[in-house]
Amino acid sequence: MEQRRFHRVAYSAPGELVHHDIKYRCRLENVSLRGALISADECLMVPVNESCTLTVRLEPGKEPLIIRVSVVHCFFSMVGVKFIGFAGDAELKLLELLKQQTSEPEKLMQEWETLRKETPVSEEERNDIREPALAIF
Repeated sequence: MEQRRFHRVAYSAPGELVHHDIKYRCRLENVSLRGALISADECLMVPVNESCTLTVRLEPGKEPLIIRVSVVHCFFSMVGVKFIGFAGDAELKLLELLKQQTSEPEKLMQEWETLRKETPVSEEERNDIREPALAIF
């Protein structure tokens, strides 16, 4: 049974998953507005529901995306995560990446609008460069 609320886009990029000071070199395999599938060359020893920090380098020499994630499922060298927090403008960079990669731009924007409605932004957050500050850590 399909439980995803957001469509995923195939996108591969190198990254690092950090769990309790243990660093795993990994690769982003696919991504949505609120989750991703990550693979590694080694066994990922991260229990379900544990939080980690995911750093993804989209382009050499540019600031990486830094996202707080929670493990939804883990099987040997594959981990499914949901996003629970974004550092800086990582959320907007993710949106721009998905706009470039998706074959369903209308669906993506509908999903984005749904997220904005579900997560109200305070006046203080609106004035803080992090628009639309959905879950900053």
